[in-house]
Amino acid sequence: MIQQQGAERINVGIFAHVDAGKTTTTEHILYESGRIRALGSVDTGTALTDSMDVERQRGISVRAALASFAWKGVHINLVDTPGHVDFLSEVERSLRVMDCAVLILSAVEGVQAQSEMIWNALRKLGIPTLIFVNKMDRVGANPEAVLAEVRNYLSSDILPVQQPIGKEKGYIGARDLWENEADASARTELLEALAERDEELLEKYMSGSTIDLAEWKKYMKTASSSGRFFPMVYGVAAKGLGITALLDAMVEYFPRAGGNVEGAVSGIVYNIQRDKSMGRMAFVRLYEGTIRNRDVREFRSNYVCKPRSYTLPVR
Repeated sequence: MIQQQGAERINVGIFAHVDAGKTTTTEHILYESGRIRALGSVDTGTALTDSMDVERQRGISVRAALASFAWKGVHINLVDTPGHVDFLSEVERSLRVMDCAVLILSAVEGVQAQSEMIWNALRKLGIPTLIFVNKMDRVGANPEAVLAEVRNYLSSDILPVQQPIGKEKGYIGARDLWENEADASARTELLEALAERDEELLEKYMSGSTIDLAEWKKYMKTASSSGRFFPMVYGVAAKGLGITALLDAMVEYFPRAGGNVEGAVSGIVYNIQRDKSMGRMAFVRLYEGTIRNRDVREFRSNYVCKPRSYTLPVR
């Protein structure tokens, strides 16, 4: 993964059940961030992260693909992982080196088998996670039902930070609940959920004391970056709806990657692939130090923060 000296960095994995819109979301993220100039498509085989012939022909991701870009001064390394159950090994390798994760759910299908499996792995590793409910414009899209499902099957600490506007074909976007224009009842529901999970906030809330909205949001950010709460946002990736809000949420709620770029090189090679033009490529998650093209380095094996390992169960 690329490191920029002096820049804030986030390492994010994109996970989803197959056909939830994971690669389409990744493509629009790269477009909105300015990483690519023209949108590709999974259907036409032109998505940037689907580079293998079989991926372009079948419209599915077979191996994890890395893309890097910047958003609001933060350098983001994004890994698009396969959603099909046949390629769980790729998902497992990606999980070992992720600091944060975006779990994409379909607003129609909700929590699916692979969604629950990935969620359990993310929780086992304690990886801060953001939920993106995609396909909000589809017939049968039901955000209320999806919220009930995630709280039943995944976690009761998943908290929507947006309010959807419109439904199915009438969906036009979502409003941030931290904005003054947000629906008062929806924002109150969020604030009450936060107060229930913190004694100090609950005491202030019950006493009627005025709590600045910025203080509530700061608490949400801190709890989310430590993996205690899981923000939920909405969108339609195929139309680009909610993508900039998703990027903003990643920057706001995810922790920054640590490590000293001037220190001794320490990292893990988590994937090796062969490219037609570049030959064999090794993908490295650096914890400390810097490596450059044609460098010959020996990685330290006794680094105190050893990479986490978890094996996904196969069902």
